[in-house]
Amino acid sequence: MKDKKDIEVSFLPMEDCEEYSLYVEPNRAKKIEEVRQGYTGFAENDLLIAKITPCFENGKMSIAKNLMNSIGFGSTEFIVLRAKPGVLIEWVYYCLRNSNFLEDGKSVMKGTTGRQRIRQEFVENYSISLPPLEIQKKSVKDLEEEQKIISLQKKSIELLKGKEQKLLNNLW
Repeated sequence: MKDKKDIEVSFLPMEDCEEYSLYVEPNRAKKIEEVRQGYTGFAENDLLIAKITPCFENGKMSIAKNLMNSIGFGSTEFIVLRAKPGVLIEWVYYCLRNSNFLEDGKSVMKGTTGRQRIRQEFVENYSISLPPLEIQKKSVKDLEEEQKIISLQKKSIELLKGKEQKLLNNLW
């Protein structure tokens, strides 16, 4: 049997968290003993929100998925939210993304220029609507379908840009 110190867990540095991305699947691993102290811990389906500028303003927040041993650690610049029973974490994500959350957060950041942060209390006390679970599920399903279409369109645009660049390169 493995010693608990040797258990591998997912590791997520801030640069691996994308802007406006519903889910994040960390692709790095570390032994739990290496990250237990000095990093922020989180679990499967926790919502990670960047608290430092400019990451917060840029919308770096994602739900942790497919974690090794259902455990993750990452930047100390993450605030971690966990949904209560009757609340979909995806609902929380979309409500924060679709509200004045980022603008309100910017106005209450503290610290020196370039190193400002929002506080845990701001996030915990931020008010969002909470309809019945069935409405949350339907809304999240609809939004995820839209996100898939948007993602496909972004990929199409990138492919077309690459094709355009090849054509331009061949002109000279």
